Amino acid sequence: MPKQDAIALLKADHAAVKKLFAQEQKATKQDDEKKQIVFDQIKDALTVHATIEEEIFYPAVKKARQEHVKDEVREGYEEHRQIKILIAEIANITPDDETWDMKVKVLKEDVEHHVKEEEGEMFPDARKFLGEKRLIALGAELQARKQELKENPPTKLLRNQPDAFSAAK
Repeated sequence: MPKQDAIALLKADHAAVKKLFAQEQKATKQDDEKKQIVFDQIKDALTVHATIEEEIFYPAVKKARQEHVKDEVREGYEEHRQIKILIAEIANITPDDETWDMKVKVLKEDVEHHVKEEEGEMFPDARKFLGEKRLIALGAELQARKQELKENPPTKLLRNQPDAFSAAK
């Protein structure tokens, strides 16, 4: 099996989170336990994904000497920050809270916007400026770090601890 490059790995993460959002939307108001379980999966997936992007992928892409590419990375960091704040807010409530569904909807929309920009702008620029050999090496680094984070999460986000998620930056 050929090695997965960084962009393919990150796109696979995007697709997995999209499926989780679809599962959360299908859960009925009467199935709060299912909503909570799926949200926890979304939170965990986004935590790992944001961490590997911020620690490995974004710094590599930012090294491109093009200002518009650096701006794409800066925007990515800012979008992550906003998503983290919303995740912390949702983690602090339960599915029976009247704001749960709307907060999850906004989170989904924010993530979709972020994915569209990454896949439409940053990833093509990364492919252009980094090249296939570097993307394959980054893919291996991302996969290793992802596995490490799954085995040893940097921070467990518990209810009523909104700052826990931001500590994982």
